[in-house]
Amino acid sequence: MKKALRHYWNDRDLEAVVQTDWGKEPLLNIFFSDVKERLYGEEITRLRQKQAEYLALQNQINPHFLYNALEAIRTDALLADCEDIAETTEALASFFRYTISNVQEYVTFSDELDNAENYFTIQRCRFGDKISMELELENEKLLEARMPKLILQPLLENAVSHGLEGKLGPGTVRIAVESSDRTLFLRVRDDGIGIADERVKQLNEQFAENSGAVIGQQKGGIALRNVNSRIQLMFGENYGLRIFSAVGIGTECCATLPLLFQEE
Repeated sequence: MKKALRHYWNDRDLEAVVQTDWGKEPLLNIFFSDVKERLYGEEITRLRQKQAEYLALQNQINPHFLYNALEAIRTDALLADCEDIAETTEALASFFRYTISNVQEYVTFSDELDNAENYFTIQRCRFGDKISMELELENEKLLEARMPKLILQPLLENAVSHGLEGKLGPGTVRIAVESSDRTLFLRVRDDGIGIADERVKQLNEQFAENSGAVIGQQKGGIALRNVNSRIQLMFGENYGLRIFSAVGIGTECCATLPLLFQEE
């Protein structure tokens, strides 16, 4: 112990003290293990938060330029009597406004649903009537349930990109919202091509073993692992995502969140 302390005072190297093998001294071993966990735990949490903020900043573009450009396109579309183009452009402007603004804030499920409807309006410009969206709401009060922003839309995007896009014929995404006393269950189901069992197992293991690190964005928008990481970083490992799927039948992605309302 004296040798380790001398090393620390001479070199100011706390790492060397913490990493010393204290196996022969059980109490010191427990003490320094706790110190190590606290030091690295706080540092890792801070770095994860910074990483999440950095990924959010990566999505930033000049909003005023974007809104003005889209409004000009919408106006031209209306003057040309192209109502479909005007509607899609308006949905795109609203979608970007929602996505770009403060990603750290809490919103209601109703806000998330409005953004999901804008997303579907944009996708219908590409897919037409091939895709549709339905809502199953256990209780209208759940519209006011609060959650981190941008939880629902990435789940929808995953359903469209990986479930319905490769399907022959029309497909439907169903959003089901229900709750227990303290938990909100947000389920996004599609009747698309489904996911192989091995891939489902792999994804669920990644969700369950999530270290909290935010994974870089993948094709198709904010990756499901990023959503899972954000939920667990904010609420703990008892919450997050889980996937259920059957090839040729469809996929369900369930987000589990604490049930929160404004007064909480």
